[in-house]
Amino acid sequence: MSHRLSAAAALLLLLAACTGQPVKPPADANWQQHSARLRELTHWSAEGKFALRTPDQSESASLRWYQTGVITRLQLSGPLGAAATTLYSNGRTLEIRRGEELSTWDLTDTRALQRETGWDLPLQALPHWIKGLPAPDIDIQDIQMGPDSARIAILKQDNWEIRYEAYAQFNDITLPTRLHIQRDDTTVRLIIRNWQISGD
Repeated sequence: MSHRLSAAAALLLLLAACTGQPVKPPADANWQQHSARLRELTHWSAEGKFALRTPDQSESASLRWYQTGVITRLQLSGPLGAAATTLYSNGRTLEIRRGEELSTWDLTDTRALQRETGWDLPLQALPHWIKGLPAPDIDIQDIQMGPDSARIAILKQDNWEIRYEAYAQFNDITLPTRLHIQRDDTTVRLIIRNWQISGD
């Protein structure tokens, strides 16, 4: 698989267990109420762009993200290649289609993607992080709230640092519009122009 295709895959791959002592989420009532709404938000779509940077390469693309329960579907377009790239995951497998080329990985093999692409980035966390919510089943290493006690400013899980640089209101719920995600020399920037909230 080419590095350009693996760069597309890297946006979705959020696996691995966290080490260190867990930090409890804040007990503030505003955060408790807001995070409960975020957990109930399981059907949504988002449009924007992302940029991925490592010591070896820099990639960017426009994205359309569709989330339906545990089903994730991403449509990527732009400098990643002439052919549109679609990523699909049901939480157990990941399919990447670029033009007529289709690749499939078994996500129960946590080292498969690193072997095939050279990327060591996590999967199930990003659908939670993008909403402004810690990922379940991964210890929270640090969590810092912003001036509004209902919104996270900085989150650390699995040695990743997620900085929430901007939020906006969509359908009476506040959601992130600018995120900076980093671990070691790997950096992902997400800019969300629009969220669409669907009923379950």
